[in-house]
Amino acid sequence: MSSIIEREWDENDVRNFSIAQGLYTGKFYEELEESTTLDRYNNYCGLPETPVHGRREVRNICATILNYLETTYSASNHTDDAYDVCKLLNYWVFSRLSEIYVSGDTSTAKDAFNTLERIWNRFIQDKKHELHIKICQPDRVFIYDDWKQRKELYDYYVDIDPIFKIAKFIPKDCDQYYKYVKYKKKIYDQYDEYCKKHIYLKCPFFFEKCKNYNPQDILLELPCYSEMVKKELAQQQASQAQLANLLPEAPPLPLSNPEIPDPNTSTGTKAGNAFLGVVVTSMTSGALYKFTPLGSMLRNRFGRNNNNMRNLNIGDNGLFDYASESFNPYTGEEHYIGYHPA
Repeated sequence: MSSIIEREWDENDVRNFSIAQGLYTGKFYEELEESTTLDRYNNYCGLPETPVHGRREVRNICATILNYLETTYSASNHTDDAYDVCKLLNYWVFSRLSEIYVSGDTSTAKDAFNTLERIWNRFIQDKKHELHIKICQPDRVFIYDDWKQRKELYDYYVDIDPIFKIAKFIPKDCDQYYKYVKYKKKIYDQYDEYCKKHIYLKCPFFFEKCKNYNPQDILLELPCYSEMVKKELAQQQASQAQLANLLPEAPPLPLSNPEIPDPNTSTGTKAGNAFLGVVVTSMTSGALYKFTPLGSMLRNRFGRNNNNMRNLNIGDNGLFDYASESFNPYTGEEHYIGYHPA
């Protein structure tokens, strides 16, 4: 068994896989990333010295959007698209802005998107007679706090059909497809739960289309499914074994009884002294009780009331009468303590 524990995939692994396998979203995002900033959009996006929103990175994104709309998006009809390419563009824009603006900046990714939104709409208005780009408009995908997970789910919806067709019949890289679908399954299952509970703000409108590609069903169809499940089980057992080896050994149990104090310790000495004190006190009390007039009085008192203890049904307050009488030295009977000099 291999001692190397494989980690689960994250979004970076998925992005690299999408590019390496030539999936649509992988190619789409990579082409946008590699797009050059063209000077013909300076009127919209600013100069390098005075970039829009005060950042050159935002200027580059601005020019990339306008260039895509003008040269790529407008060249296709898009009426028969199985998915919304414009939504992918919006997701890419806000993803890039989120990488540029981190917490602590005076401006935020949302502020930058608002600036680009105004430029985007103005460009569409200016080019509406030349290009058929009006249908691709800014989409405020960031209004949802879970926009990243929605993007991941939408990317899955776009890419899964070719993945399923390839992986089902071509075993090569099946383990990679398995890991990809397994990663997406966690996201799908979460939104499936939201939609089943009718939590509409958490249920994307496109989720209904995703149901045709339930990741669990896709996994079962992969030719390497059984092999990957066995491998995961072995990895889990290896991980548990490594964890057990890292845990410290429990200290040995003491041979002596912990409830009996050791007389050689300070605790044992104190306990022994306390025990001797109890013995001496008991012996002294017994001598007083048996050999002194005070003891005689106590014997008379408690001896007389023993019958009362055996019969508690002497009255509603019999028990309490007995208790109060036991501690009352004046019961109506005459008692004295004699003094006999030695």
